[in-house]
Amino acid sequence: MFFPLQKNLLKFYISKNLLDWRHFYIPAVKIMLDTFHMNIEEDNILDAIRLAGDRLGHFHVGENNRRLPGQGTMPWKQIGEVLHQIHYDKAVVMEPFVMPGGQVGQDIKVWRSMCADTSQESLDRQAQQSVQYLREIFGHNSKKSR
Repeated sequence: MFFPLQKNLLKFYISKNLLDWRHFYIPAVKIMLDTFHMNIEEDNILDAIRLAGDRLGHFHVGENNRRLPGQGTMPWKQIGEVLHQIHYDKAVVMEPFVMPGGQVGQDIKVWRSMCADTSQESLDRQAQQSVQYLREIFGHNSKKSR
C-alpha cells in the first residue's frame, strides 16, 4: 500500500505493508528507506531493512534528531550489518537538516539550528567526518565516493 504523505509524495510503510506489496511486484520498482522516518514509524528498523531485502534500491541516512550520522542515537553498526546481510551495494545518501531557513528548512519545519557552528567550513568538515564514520561503521573503506 502507498499512502499520501504530502502533495506529490507517496510514503510506503515497509513492515506493515511489504507483504501486501509483494502481490504487485514489479521488478523495476524499488524501495527507498530513510532512517530518520524509520526511527519514527517502524517498530524495528533492522527488521524493516531485512524485509525490504533485494528490493531496497536507495537508502537515506540521518540521525533520530536530523543531524549527521554519528551525532545521535541510531544503531549504525547494526544497520550496517543488516545492509551487508541483504547484500545492499547501492548508494547511501546522507540527509541531514541542521539549519532553519531557506525553502527546505521551511518545508520540513526546522525551527532551530542543530549545530553550534553553521559556517560552510564547519558544515563541510562535519559532513566529511560523517562520511568517514559511515564508511568505517558500514565496513567500506574504499575511496569511492557516492
